Amino acid sequence: MRKTESRSKTIRHVVNDQTAGAIMRYTLRQEFPYSIKTVIAARELRYDDIDNQPGLKSQQLLGTEMLGNVLVTRRLFRFGSAIPDIVKKMVPEKMLEMVDTNYFDTVTYLSRFTMHSEYSPDKVKISATCPYTELSPNLTVREYDVHVHVDIPLIGRTVATAVADSHREALIKDHEIILKACERVSKGT
Repeated sequence: MRKTESRSKTIRHVVNDQTAGAIMRYTLRQEFPYSIKTVIAARELRYDDIDNQPGLKSQQLLGTEMLGNVLVTRRLFRFGSAIPDIVKKMVPEKMLEMVDTNYFDTVTYLSRFTMHSEYSPDKVKISATCPYTELSPNLTVREYDVHVHVDIPLIGRTVATAVADSHREALIKDHEIILKACERVSKGT
């Protein structure tokens, strides 16, 4: 496999004492040693064999539709298995099940998404943008800018940190899955 890179940086933690909410922001830059066309094709292939993708087992595809140039994908994520036990004891399990609505522009290669708990949509929310950019014929990057908002008194910062860490790990696994799919796409299999 070709050398690739995944870098992450936590930018800041912000706690608003009046609402007991917490906001965590992080960025994640991931490189693919392939053309953007290969990466985008592989991005869509990752769901073809979801049962054999350990990194995707906590996800369930709810549906997709095309709205002009925008592919809208809805998925259910279960963060419970990746969240530390101490946090699981503090929040209801259903709060850690989040619906992701992703808007991927097939012309500009910009992905925008929001995730929220349907159990309590005002308590935990993730929003992000992620442009895919071809830097050269054999190098494409995607750069996430992710915001995690948690509005839970007393433990908001702890929950925000756990959700952000779990989400970041899911993106790193997703990167690995797309890299394997890029190999298949580039070989034509």
